[in-house]
Amino acid sequence: MQRALVTGASGFIGSALCRRLLSDGVAVRALCRSVGKGRALAEAGAEIVVGDVQDTASVERHSAGCDVVFHVAARGSGSAALQYAVNVQGTLNVIQAARKGSALRYVHVSTVAVYGYNVDGPIDESHLHCPSRYDFYMQSKSIGETRAWEYARRTGLPMVAVRPAFVYGPGSTVWSRAMYELCRRYPVPQIDGGHGHAHPIHVDDVVDLLVAVATHPDAPGHAFHAAPDPAPTLREYLGYYAEMAGNTRQIVIPARPLKPLAVAATVVSRLTGRPMDFAGMLCYVTHHPTYRMTRAAEVLGWRPRVSLAEGMTRTEPWLKGLDNKQS
Repeated sequence: MQRALVTGASGFIGSALCRRLLSDGVAVRALCRSVGKGRALAEAGAEIVVGDVQDTASVERHSAGCDVVFHVAARGSGSAALQYAVNVQGTLNVIQAARKGSALRYVHVSTVAVYGYNVDGPIDESHLHCPSRYDFYMQSKSIGETRAWEYARRTGLPMVAVRPAFVYGPGSTVWSRAMYELCRRYPVPQIDGGHGHAHPIHVDDVVDLLVAVATHPDAPGHAFHAAPDPAPTLREYLGYYAEMAGNTRQIVIPARPLKPLAVAATVVSRLTGRPMDFAGMLCYVTHHPTYRMTRAAEVLGWRPRVSLAEGMTRTEPWLKGLDNKQS
């Protein structure tokens, strides 16, 4: 791999990937929506190109000369039309541009969310997509990945998909910062005792897997999970943030009384035009799915290297630094 295009380069995973590629000596073309968003990457040595995955001409222009295209950009909020435009049509724009630019490999960043909320037990990459009909992100990411596979198989473009779970670490606004703030401000919620499974994967492991699938000769044609296997419990996962916050307060919430409230909240959210599947979320946090990592081990000889304890140790200074800035 000599030159790579990274879409969504200024985001959490995209920026970490760019920094890793630069450290490996790869020439990085970082697609950002503005020059300002790419300033830190420019200082690190990346070539910043301004564009949007919804702009076909822009993506084609910036894909030219790149032997690997990493499609990391995604939209996780907003209207159905917006998420479809980015996560489906944007994906098609990028993969078509990769082929026109003669890329040797297209690496698609998907998500375990394509399987939906009603999952339990061991899940491998052959598990059927079953996104919630009340979750635009799940639906659009599932459709986008499916369309990309169809295009790759039709044209012969070597494609790999990586499906991360809860990506945490320094810079993570959802799976680190929000979880820490929750545990810092309130009693730590333990739904059904917190025995349901969580799926935290450190950003360094996700990036390492992305580099591996971009270079391993046997990777094309496969999808790979990026998740902890075995999965820890939610109690374990939140416990690290609670310890960082010095919070010993907990509140155990039985799931059964919450079910009618979750169903009602789902119905109300549909009326707003921005549906959220609260009932599905409740189901998910009380179940015990594990996204198996067997395929990555067998095909690539790859396994996550960052334990949850080590990952949280790496994350704590960043979170405490945010505390200092706010005080």
